[in-house]
Amino acid sequence: MKKLLFSIVSLMVSSSVLAELSFDNAYWIIKDGKLTNNVEVWDYDPEDLEDKIPNVIADTTVNGENVVVYKQISNDFLDVRLKFNPENPLDLSSNYVMMFEYMIPASHKDTLIYEGNKPLWMFGFASTENYLDVKNASHAEAYSMVDAKWGVADEWVTTYKYIYSKSSLKELFGMNFTYAREYKAGKDYYKGEMTEFPYIKNMAFVSIKEGKPFYAENFDGFDLGEFYEEKLQGLKKKSLYNGDIRPVVTTEYSRPLYVFRDFLPDSIADQDGSGYIDCEQLHALQVESNRDSIVFPGIAIPTGTEKIYSKMLIKKHKNEYNDWEDAEYSEYSNADLPILLKFNTGEIVDLTNDTIKLIWTKFEGEVNVPSGAESVDLIFKGGKAGYLVDDILLSSKKFADVKVDQLVADAFDIVAYVDENGDIVVVNGELVAAYNMEGRKATKDDNVVAIVVKNDKGQLASKLIIRK
Repeated sequence: MKKLLFSIVSLMVSSSVLAELSFDNAYWIIKDGKLTNNVEVWDYDPEDLEDKIPNVIADTTVNGENVVVYKQISNDFLDVRLKFNPENPLDLSSNYVMMFEYMIPASHKDTLIYEGNKPLWMFGFASTENYLDVKNASHAEAYSMVDAKWGVADEWVTTYKYIYSKSSLKELFGMNFTYAREYKAGKDYYKGEMTEFPYIKNMAFVSIKEGKPFYAENFDGFDLGEFYEEKLQGLKKKSLYNGDIRPVVTTEYSRPLYVFRDFLPDSIADQDGSGYIDCEQLHALQVESNRDSIVFPGIAIPTGTEKIYSKMLIKKHKNEYNDWEDAEYSEYSNADLPILLKFNTGEIVDLTNDTIKLIWTKFEGEVNVPSGAESVDLIFKGGKAGYLVDDILLSSKKFADVKVDQLVADAFDIVAYVDENGDIVVVNGELVAAYNMEGRKATKDDNVVAIVVKNDKGQLASKLIIRK
C-alpha cells in the first residue's frame, strides 16, 4: 500500500484499433516523411504579405530519416495551405477519418510554449479557393484539432480524427493547418522565435470498414457559445450544423440555445481525468437542467437499417445556473440522463438508460428500428442536472471508435479511499494524476476528485473519489 500526496502528470492515452479502418483507398497527404503529389503548397503572394511572415512546411531529413517539418515562425495567423490535385481530389464522403503521425520536441510539452486548453494542431478543410484563402484553419468550412502538448514528446505518435462536416462538403479544393498559433516566449505572447519544430511522418484520409455514420455532429465551427461568465450570440454565423440539422427549441423559452466551451486559460491540466481533453472537444451542446427539450428532428434512417448504433460523449455541466459544486454531490450522483429517440412511427425509446457522469464518458446505445420507420428525432431533455453533449455518431452498423482517447477504465478496479488527513490512499496501484472537476490539480478542498492510477502491469484506470 502506498500513500501519495496529490500530484499531477500530464497524461494522454491514445490508441486505435486499425482493423476498424480501411486503407484500401487511402488519400495520402504525407507518406513516409514526404509530401505526396496529391498536394502542392499554396504560397502566399508577396504583395499580400507586407511585413508578415507565413509558416513553412517542407521535406527534410533527421538522422537520415525522411520527415516533413512544420516551421511555426509566424504569429500572423498565416497557416500553411495545401491545394489538392484537381485530377485526384479528396472526397470527404469516402475518406473522412484523418490519420496523423507526428512528433513534437520535449520543449513544446504541456504549457511550455502554449498555455491553457488550446490545441497545438488545427486542420481546416475548404471546398473552394475562396474558403482556403481565409488563411485561418479555425475559419474553414470544417476543421479538426489534435492537442499534442499533453502527449509524449520526442516519440512518434499516431492519432485518428473523424472529420465532422456538412454533407455538401465532399470534393475539397484544399486544406490548411497550423501549429501553436499563439505560442509564447516566457510569459509574453508574440515575442521571440520558435527554435525547435514538430515533424510529420504520415498524414492520410481513410474510411471506416463498416461504412460512414448516417448522422454525425460535434457542434464545432460556430460563432456562438458560453465560456463560464462570457456568452456569445447564438446561431448567428452559420445556418447549418455539421450534421445538416438545426435543432428545434421553444422560442418562448427564457434560456436560448448555447454551445459550451470548457475554456480555462490558466488551467494546467485541461483534463477532467477521463482522458478526453476539453480543447479537442471545443464546443459541446449545453443542456441546462429543467429546460425544454432540444430536438434534432427528422434524421433520415438509411433503407434496410434494422438497428441504430449510437455513440456520444457526455458529462455533467459544471457551469450550471445552480452550480453543482455548491451542493452535495449525492444530490446529482443518480441524476437521469434524459436522451430519447422518437421514430416517425411514434415509438419513443430511452437511448442511454443511464445516469449523468461528472467526467467525459462515451455513451453507447443500440436501438431496434420499428417496422416502417424512415426517420427519427434525437431529443435532449433537461432533467435534474445539466449536461454537455459532443461527438454524436449514429450508424446502421456497429463499429468501434476510430479514435480512443479515454483511459482504459476497465483495465482493473481501483481500490482507494480518503484517510483521516484528507489524502487519497491507493491500495492496488500508483496514483499518477488527480484532477478536480475543472481539470486542474486537485487539492484537499476539492470534494470530487478524478484520479488516474497505474497498476504493477502498467495498466491505467480512472475513478471518481468523493470526500464525505
